[in-house]
Formats: sequence, C-alpha cells, structure tokens
Amino acid sequence: MKDIEKHYGDVLALGQALPAEKVPVFDALGRVLAEDVSTRFAVPPFTNSAMDGFAVRASDVANSLSMEVTGDIPAGSTKVPDLPAGTAMRIMTGAPIPKGADSVIQVEHTEKSDENMRHEAPSFVTFTQTVRPGSNVRKRGEDVPAGQPLIPAGTRLGPGHLSALVSVGYGEVSVVRRPVIGIVTTGEELRDAGDDLAPGQIPDSNIVSLNALVTQAGGIAKPLAYHGDDPEGFEKQLRVLIDHVDMIVTAGGVSMGAFDVVKESLGEIEFCKVKMQPGKPQGFGKLKGKPVICLPGNPVSVLVSWYLFGKPLVDKIEGVTPRPFTELFEPRTVGAGWARKPGRVQLMPIIAKDGKVLPASHGGSKSHFVASTFGATGIAMVPAEVAQINAGEEIPVLWFGGN
Repeated sequence: MKDIEKHYGDVLALGQALPAEKVPVFDALGRVLAEDVSTRFAVPPFTNSAMDGFAVRASDVANSLSMEVTGDIPAGSTKVPDLPAGTAMRIMTGAPIPKGADSVIQVEHTEKSDENMRHEAPSFVTFTQTVRPGSNVRKRGEDVPAGQPLIPAGTRLGPGHLSALVSVGYGEVSVVRRPVIGIVTTGEELRDAGDDLAPGQIPDSNIVSLNALVTQAGGIAKPLAYHGDDPEGFEKQLRVLIDHVDMIVTAGGVSMGAFDVVKESLGEIEFCKVKMQPGKPQGFGKLKGKPVICLPGNPVSVLVSWYLFGKPLVDKIEGVTPRPFTELFEPRTVGAGWARKPGRVQLMPIIAKDGKVLPASHGGSKSHFVASTFGATGIAMVPAEVAQINAGEEIPVLWFGGN
C-alpha cells in the first residue's frame, strides 16, 4: 500500500496557483495575496497626540504650571499653527502635534479638568504636574515606516491583515482568483437531503459537507450529485463539468465494488490504496489539465481525506505555499486512550478538552460514523504498528482550522 506522505506529495503536485485579480480591501477577507505588500504610508502617517489634553513644551511646564491656551487642535486638523513659547494648545487624541511642542499633558492632569473639555477651549490652563519630553506623543512611523515590507505573498488575509493594509495606504489588493471546485458524489443509494428513504437508501451527506468544506477553504463550490451507477452517464456529466471548474473532487465509487462508476469511468486517473484508516481507496490525476482527486464515499473517510489531501491542494491553487506533510501535525497530550487494530495508520477524529485530545466518537475512526463525529475539531495520527493509545501520551494532531 502507498504511504500517506507520498500520496500527499502526489496530490499537491497536481496544482499550481491561479491567476491574480485586483479586489477592494473590503472584499479581500479570506483571499490569498498574490504579491508582496509594502507600506505606502508610515504608521502613524504624522506625529500626533495619544491623549485628549494640551500640547506643550516640557521645559515651559517645568518653569510654570499655568499658561495661556493659544490654540485648539481637533482630530482631523490639516493646518496647525506653531506653538508659541510659554503657551499651550488644547489637542484631541489623534490630532497633529504643533511644531514646537514636544509632549502632551492629558486633561486629567489639569485643574477644573471637566471645564477644560467644553466646546470652547479655555483661555488659560493650570497643570497639576510636570511632564517629560515625548510623553503622550505618537511619532510618525514609530509602528512602521513607509516603504517597508509588510505582508508576503501567499498570506491568507484575515481581519487584522485588512486593517493593516488600509492603514498603510491600500484601497485594493492583488489576490489569487478564487478557485471554482466541482464536487461530485456518486451512488444509486444516495438521496437528497431531507428526502424520504426507501430500504437500502441513505441521505447524501457528502455533497453537503464537501460544499461547506470547499466554501470554508475559500473556494467556490459547484456541486453535482450523480445518484446512479451508470459509468457512461457519469463520465459524460463529469467531462461537461470540468470545463467550468478549476478542480474536481469526487466522493464514492473508488473502491472494489462492481458498481464503482468513478473507477470504471476515469482511465486518466490513478487509483491506489493508501496505508490509512479510514480512507484507504484514493484517486488522483488530471482531466483536461485540471486536478481531480477521488475520495472514498464513507463520510468520515471524506472528512479525513479532505483535510489531508483536498484542502492542501485547494490552498496551493489559491497561492498558499504547501507545508511538508509532517508540519501539518503538532504534538498534543491524549486525555482518554483507546485501542485499535494495527496495520494501517489510523486517522482518528478528535476533540480538545482541558488542553488534551479525546476521540470525537464512541466508534473511534469508523468511516460511517458521520452523525457522532460532527463535533470533531482535528485528526490524531496513530502509527500503523500501534495497537493501544494511552492517556498522557503525546500524539500528532492536525487541527481543522490550520492551512
């Protein structure tokens, strides 16, 4: 049987990043940067006040705690007069520091502080303490200077990235185009969500879960449910779909059964047995130059296979640099142990509780236990030769939230 890490590498080799497009920063959440971003503006873009109070020279305050107020500087001011020697100017948080001032005394450190923040600035102010030069002053570029590298290409943009991009001067950004992912589920026994079932029929949960997983990964899902076992009809629909997508993922029809239409129909695809449980039967290849991965039909197998192979391939198509297989996992302590049959690497859906990992289902990693694994937040990887996992041991875990 094929090693998991080898199959991971073979699947990733199918993909390359899609072309870039410009989008407004408002629409860039979850998108992947197509090029490095450097700062257009310094942050802050000008020296400004960190407090509501009074701009002063520290040396003037050391000589006299009372002084004339010669100006009023609200936030947003673009024309600010120089500060005359021996005087103060009232200033609001974020407003530019006047030339000549080197510090700000916050309004709380003045006599009659409430009166000093009325609509009209006071004529005179008396401070209750002195101040050191530089106090309550945000200097231009103290966060980042203009022209500095900020966010590298291949970064998936979160809310913090978007805020940073705007702060350094960007209204739009170059990102990799979102991939359109065809999802195909197969099986005569499958029925649409919510349909009544006859004996021998089951709901098609895979098309719903894969649609959600593709969307969560940043792709645009294009689902196709083929509820039949006719290889010719399946192949015809698939070859139409491939013209409208960037990648296809199938679920079902890849094992050893007499009616496995995916395996019968797709001669261009390489089918193999991977040394993993669940998810042993896998397929990968290209149709019309576009990546295709074929997953088993059991729902837990789909879940495990998606996070091991499907999501990393979508990430690569979106412009994210793939990580080595071993770097997908991080060690975590087992909270409750379990026994299992050795022979293949076990991929156990797990949850985290009190900083430790536990099986997500009472049935372990059985590939059909979809209803009891809904709370899984990751996958623990158990070596092929290990029959018993004990509480307190460390085990490699892939979290679903990672790239």
